[in-house]
Amino acid sequence: MKTGEIMVAKSRKRATTEAHDEKRAEIIEHCAGLFDKVGYHNTSMQMLADEVGLGKPTLYHYFPSKISILYAIHDTHIRALLGGLEHAQSDDPLAGLRSACVDILRQIANHPGYVRAFMDNYGDLEGQMRDAIRQARRDYFEHVKALICKGIETGTFRPCDPVLTTYGFLGMCNWAYKWYPPMASKRTPEEVADALCQPFFEGLKAD
Repeated sequence: MKTGEIMVAKSRKRATTEAHDEKRAEIIEHCAGLFDKVGYHNTSMQMLADEVGLGKPTLYHYFPSKISILYAIHDTHIRALLGGLEHAQSDDPLAGLRSACVDILRQIANHPGYVRAFMDNYGDLEGQMRDAIRQARRDYFEHVKALICKGIETGTFRPCDPVLTTYGFLGMCNWAYKWYPPMASKRTPEEVADALCQPFFEGLKAD
């Protein structure tokens, strides 16, 4: 095969892969919405196929089972949060924590079904899928805890238990999935993050 033919073949393969990934993302979005509306346990693959507008055999081409869709939702959500932390690396631990809060709220505003599945249906994952998400959750927790430890070490934050403080911070941010979606069209993630973080940060700041 000539060089030009190889390049064309690679380009076609790349386009096919991109189209496949885009379709998977579309399926995940629709399925997360249905899980949010009727509950994970109340859906079937036929209901999910109807929601996406595909035949059930075609849906199976993209996802072999309902639990694999649930895993994809979890993976997409936690990767977005981890990516946000890495992108927003800052020397200021307060800015880093605020950015993490904004990212969580933005996910809640834009993908409420993802977040509800992540919060309510983690226990439904099994085997290697559950192990992978558990590790990703731990990685995320450690990233946030590192910001708090840095604040303590630099004297920005008062001495405190970094593990419990991290649980408190993430609990405050994540619980917004219960009440933020109805007001997301009126209050931006940045506005809500500032309202949540201000009293939390006031308690953390060193005298």
